[in-house]
Amino acid sequence: MKNFYLLLLLLSINTFAIAQSNKIITTAMLKNRYDIPSLKIGLKAIALAKKKLGKRYVWGAKGKNSFDCSGLTHYVYKKNGIKLPRRAIAQSKVGKRIDRKNLQKGDLIFFDTSKRRKGYVNHVGIYIGNNRFIHASSAKKRVVISSLKQKFYSRCFKGARRVSVNYLASNNNINQLNTLLNYF
Repeated sequence: MKNFYLLLLLLSINTFAIAQSNKIITTAMLKNRYDIPSLKIGLKAIALAKKKLGKRYVWGAKGKNSFDCSGLTHYVYKKNGIKLPRRAIAQSKVGKRIDRKNLQKGDLIFFDTSKRRKGYVNHVGIYIGNNRFIHASSAKKRVVISSLKQKFYSRCFKGARRVSVNYLASNNNINQLNTLLNYF
């Protein structure tokens, strides 16, 4: 009987230690700037967006065969369990603000492409790595890949956002948070 209580005590201590260890790992993951679950979602969003290369740009479109810029981001993230607002300006307020030097594949990147540079976001794309992004371009009338090094996009870059576990948890988006964590 003495051995049974000793075994029970050891199991209790072990269970507590595992719980504390998981809490530490989860906390570290949430603080990491390279959010692994959101990176996985981002990579899936990129893969789907690449399948849409060459599809027509149509202002206001969010369908599977034609898109505007925010329609494309809305579509590919929705297909991966993340519901973004419909318009680029609203998408620019979602998630964690990311410095340009810390861009990760799948981050949303935002621009002011207006002729007079009004100072507000009116265009969005998805960062795909190596200073490149995929977007529905009104100028080229289709979904294309462009470079952030191009003078035009470099000048009108307004910022970037990462839809992360932290954002979803802090905004009580439980279904979307579960979707992200299932990728992990």
